[in-house]
Amino acid sequence: MTHSDNRSDCFERAQMHDRLAASTNDSAARQMHQAMAAEFRRRATQPGSEDMPQPSAHGPLLEMSAPG
Repeated sequence: MTHSDNRSDCFERAQMHDRLAASTNDSAARQMHQAMAAEFRRRATQPGSEDMPQPSAHGPLLEMSAPG
């Protein structure tokens, strides 16, 4: 799991895990997918998970300087 997912990515992943849970007969796998879906839903609803670009390791999104 990553921590840089935005809200829509988290909801998509939750839905994917719901589908995987519904499609398996393996109870351990179903439980794991249900837990993953719940975690992604939690992340999608926590503050700071807006659909905005995430900070990059390559530098700032916008660099500002004061007039000289």
